[in-house]
Amino acid sequence: MMKKENGADTRPSQHTDFKTTGELLHILTGTHSSKELDTYIETHTQPDGSTDFASCFRHFLEIQGLKKSDIIRAAQLDRTYGYQILNGTRQPGRDKILALCIAAGLTLRETQRCLETAGEGILYARSPRDAVIIYGIEHHMDVMRINELLVEKRERILE
Repeated sequence: MMKKENGADTRPSQHTDFKTTGELLHILTGTHSSKELDTYIETHTQPDGSTDFASCFRHFLEIQGLKKSDIIRAAQLDRTYGYQILNGTRQPGRDKILALCIAAGLTLRETQRCLETAGEGILYARSPRDAVIIYGIEHHMDVMRINELLVEKRERILE
């Protein structure tokens, strides 16, 4: 899980490629020369297909010093299937991605990044089910507790 001191995130800062789309658009619209555009492209973009969910998620695991086996167990995934996802040989669905991100203690922003990288829909605050999941992430709940909350709210659990 993510380490906190007095409510502050103590993890090392992340690469600039994890800025929100809005932040990147602000930087890009403030670019006024071809040289600045070259710097932006070099710093903030990735070649198409250069990042997949597995590599994005492993990046977050490395930052936090988490073990794959612990995350797979906490995500309540079958061991073999979990390793196939993390090694990139299986493509997970949205619920598996969410379970892994929750198990790793990723922030909402990091979770949204993983969903985007996998080509899955990000969590949408107007969706009742997604609202419960967002609430759970923001309140540092584990997969089991979020599933209990989903049942309480008559929403489909993370499967």
